[in-house]
Amino acid sequence: MSAGDVAGEAGSVDPNGSGSDLRIDERVGAVLAEHAAWNEEHRRLSEPSLSALRDSGALRLLVPGRVGGDELTFADMVANVREAALCDGAAAWVLMVLVGHSWMIGSMSEDLQDEVYGADLDAIVPGSLAPVGSATECDGGWLVDGRWPFTSGAIWGDWFLLGSQVLEPGERPRLIHVVMPRADIGVDDNWYAIGLRGTGSCDVVAEQAFVPTHRMLDSGELLGARSPWSARHRTSLYHTPVLPGLSVHVAATALGLARAGLDDAADRFGVQDDRYMGTAKANRPGLHMRLAEANTEVRAAELLIADTVELLRQAAEGNDSKALRAHAKYQGTYAIELCRRALDQVANAAGGRALFDGSRLQQAFRDVTMASQHQVADLDTVGEAYGRTRLGMDPGAHPL
Repeated sequence: MSAGDVAGEAGSVDPNGSGSDLRIDERVGAVLAEHAAWNEEHRRLSEPSLSALRDSGALRLLVPGRVGGDELTFADMVANVREAALCDGAAAWVLMVLVGHSWMIGSMSEDLQDEVYGADLDAIVPGSLAPVGSATECDGGWLVDGRWPFTSGAIWGDWFLLGSQVLEPGERPRLIHVVMPRADIGVDDNWYAIGLRGTGSCDVVAEQAFVPTHRMLDSGELLGARSPWSARHRTSLYHTPVLPGLSVHVAATALGLARAGLDDAADRFGVQDDRYMGTAKANRPGLHMRLAEANTEVRAAELLIADTVELLRQAAEGNDSKALRAHAKYQGTYAIELCRRALDQVANAAGGRALFDGSRLQQAFRDVTMASQHQVADLDTVGEAYGRTRLGMDPGAHPL
């Protein structure tokens, strides 16, 4: 029985909720798996991989319905990103980022939504949310300069969602997010990393790029789900708090990677011999215990993600609070950590050959390691915030 079989035992709770719209089917998955090695080698997503994601309709999952998108649910996002990660972590990560940004654009002006998606519902919107750019107000908008790292899928971008700050003498910086067309963006091909190598998460740069007012939103309104545009949709999706929501996006990728890695480990352990003992590796009691614990960690991550999706639904429908956000963000982050621990467990027991290049276990291990470095996966800081709320205290300065 594979790791995936254990994690999905009959009678267990469906972590995706009922009626998930699965776009990443067997056919799409086969294309993603076929091009995974090319993506790794060339440090970006291949055209066939991107076309498979586009043709599946997965890029439209959280695009607002008012512009013709599907405006589905976080459960649908989790299901599709997880399935993609079973086949290729890089493709899943890029899908996760693009779906996440289309969801965030639903909180920006309707003029911007129409501009981005009016001509192409599958518009590619990479970005970097950290406020590392600088913006100066001018007539009709802003002049923006900056270099933004970790812009996954940058080479394919049609539009870019980027964080910036407005520096005003004697005052704290005002944080804003802007959306810029590809014509205003340069890509620095500097993505060399231990994992998620095929995501093309390069730096992007802009110099004195003009951003009209309708392509900007204050970061507090965007990240805090307080935008006046959020309420102008047929569902409450765009009232979901962004930072806890993004932790679930990353967790969905980690979940699929962990499942893929554990399945590969179980297959390997079933046929490998212990060369020094002269017995089958599958007979090792210690190995049995590692697999049991790793599979339980992944199953716990599934259930935590499902529960977090429900918390976020409650927040979007009006039951929002700092305590709920801290709770949701911690659970999403802890799910990522559980997936990382699970792969660490089996990688340490798999033997040297299982960690050679070309091993699905090795690649999943590297990809989850890299995913766990995302800012939303900072377990210490979000743990402090959640722990404070459990004591009836304010969560502190950690962004929620």
